[in-house]
Amino acid sequence: MVERGLNLLWVVLGLATMVNAWTLGLFGSMGPDSGLFPMICGVIITVCGLMLMINRSTRAGKPDWPVAAGRRRILGVLGGLIGLTVTLPYLGFAISSALTTFVLLQTVERSRVLESVILTLVSVSVIVYVFGHLLGLSLPRGPWGW
Repeated sequence: MVERGLNLLWVVLGLATMVNAWTLGLFGSMGPDSGLFPMICGVIITVCGLMLMINRSTRAGKPDWPVAAGRRRILGVLGGLIGLTVTLPYLGFAISSALTTFVLLQTVERSRVLESVILTLVSVSVIVYVFGHLLGLSLPRGPWGW
């Protein structure tokens, strides 16, 4: 019964997303508008929720919690995302995303420290260059101006 309620929640969430997307507008004079992508996502969520409601329930007999390594990875992802959210207004995009990327590479991927540092620096630099300079988007700046 709980599973059916959760499936109904997905359907309601998808429908709410579609209503919100409709208010944003699907198409404008220049082509697709800001509501088109959320509308597509809402349709997908609704259809998946309906499919889950139609299919028979397949319950796991006794679900197990992940082993310690899996829990550490899950906590690493949660910690990294919470850290990004908390530090973004104070440290700016570059520093916050670098710290988050490094934490995720260490906890989820378990890569070596040197590889993590290099991959972090390269990926954050490319993102800042593409979005900040080429596309001209204003990324949150830290106390040092970058």
